[in-house]
Amino acid sequence: MRDSDADIAINTLNKLITQELKAARAGSCQGNRPLEECATTRYNTYAFARDKIKEALADAVEERDAGNPFLPRRDELVTQDMHTCDLCGRWCSGPVYRVCLCYADQSRVASEACADCMWRLGFRPVRTVPLATYWRYERWVSEHPTAGRCSDDLSDR
Repeated sequence: MRDSDADIAINTLNKLITQELKAARAGSCQGNRPLEECATTRYNTYAFARDKIKEALADAVEERDAGNPFLPRRDELVTQDMHTCDLCGRWCSGPVYRVCLCYADQSRVASEACADCMWRLGFRPVRTVPLATYWRYERWVSEHPTAGRCSDDLSDR
């Protein structure tokens, strides 16, 4: 169910809840006990349905976000700045990422990509290495200046 469909369902239930509340009050004022009881029953049923829809939507969001490594973890400090995602155009808060999307001879730089787009496009988070490991790597590169570089031997062929 898309967000707009869920919003429509919740708004419709809110209107029905308001109508049944008015009917229950009218039945109470007029002394019409059967009308009041039926309206109260429908009011409670609609309110229960609305609450269940909201719970299901919240559970779906939590379940979807549980596997997204780009979202902040619990107790992680993030800024509350609002950004517009360059890829999907939605407003997002929290961490945004800078990515370069390339395909054949086309490329696009997104300076603010939201966590949902990063997850949807299949990016993987960058792994942080300890500083000592990085220093060992730098020392190895300085000791082996030609390792890992392409040689120009192929251009002579």
